[in-house]
Amino acid sequence: MTAILGNPAPREQLERIVEIRKPFLYQVSLEGLEKYNNYIRGNGNYRNVMPFLPILRDLGIQAHIMLTLTRDNIDQVLPLAEILRNKADSFTFNRLSQVGEGAQLAIPSRDEYRAFLIDYVETAKTNPVMALKDNLTNIILHQQGEELFGGCAGYGCSAAFNFIAILPDGEAHACRKFPSYIGNIYHQSIGDIYDSDAARRYRAGTQAQACQSCSIRPVCGGCLAVMYGQNLDIFEARDPHCFM
Repeated sequence: MTAILGNPAPREQLERIVEIRKPFLYQVSLEGLEKYNNYIRGNGNYRNVMPFLPILRDLGIQAHIMLTLTRDNIDQVLPLAEILRNKADSFTFNRLSQVGEGAQLAIPSRDEYRAFLIDYVETAKTNPVMALKDNLTNIILHQQGEELFGGCAGYGCSAAFNFIAILPDGEAHACRKFPSYIGNIYHQSIGDIYDSDAARRYRAGTQAQACQSCSIRPVCGGCLAVMYGQNLDIFEARDPHCFM
């Protein structure tokens, strides 16, 4: 499928894109309620995103909303989800990777994140716009005796599995959220990069004993980007938010 992760665009521009190939989905970001979102994304961003959603629906393109979860916006996720009810096809979140400008923001504590996930899972039962994505959500489902879902990639972490990031200089990275070099498409084929030892190492994820022996490991593995942002050894450490 073709998907676009970008910013709101004029309807005329979208129509030109649709003539070439209609995207299956178009994802835009909201970082919380209007005031906080505009603090992160720029003045007027919230009011640009909201009227963009019905345009997507009118053109038959799924409207997806992504939020980057921080300590500052964790209390705004559920109120925003209620606003987006019946306005978007999907709303979910990624935890902040403290890399680049993200290093200036704070992440919630493990206890704060656990309490948030419990509320998120419960609220999602009655708000169909709320999607499950973060691998650690499976801990809550497991503890509640619910059916597990596939995590970020359908099989835990997506790094070098169903996703690689390619930069303008040809560098390929296992994940777009942190430096995770696995090759260069100007010197190797994508197939060779995907099958490389470097990519296989990222696909294997952390080798922490707590993860290797965990009953939900096939649909989890934590988030390597969050681990990297906490200056942890992503191949040996455990996700700092894990409460299994």
